[in-house]
Amino acid sequence: MAEAEKEGTEERENIKRKKIIWKLTIEEKMEIERIVEEKQEEKEDLIEIRTVEKIVPKRFHKYLKVFEKKKSERIAMRKP
Repeated sequence: MAEAEKEGTEERENIKRKKIIWKLTIEEKMEIERIVEEKQEEKEDLIEIRTVEKIVPKRFHKYLKVFEKKKSERIAMRKP
């Protein structure tokens, strides 16, 4: 009986370990997807900036930040 209980306990521990590993892999996959998404957005932003810099005359380059995608998505604060 003692050996059967020991084997049962070991099997339950193995199942717990497998569940933990499975959960970690899902979390890792989600993290990888998030990082890839961020990198893709950064790449798109760089491509956009490069083309805008080619189109806009150099004397106006100091104003390019105003038209960046992330800046334009932010709502301006209200002023009284």
